[in-house]
Amino acid sequence: MTVWDIPAKKSAAIKLLSASLQEDVAMRLHEMGFAEGELVTCIKRTAFNGPTVVQLGDCVYSLEQSIASHVQVSAL
Repeated sequence: MTVWDIPAKKSAAIKLLSASLQEDVAMRLHEMGFAEGELVTCIKRTAFNGPTVVQLGDCVYSLEQSIASHVQVSAL
């Protein structure tokens, strides 16, 4: 399961970032707090496959499918 698959108002724990993710994007996600064991909550799913809005700690991020689908998570 990935961040893109988390249903609205549900949480999951981050397992890993996909190895196929571009290095600069992976580094930026890590800087933002997307690290193993961190809890991520889907705040909102937008219409027409638009970005998903997630909360990670005190921060809220909007992620496109092309990035969110590379962050592996495990359901709680």
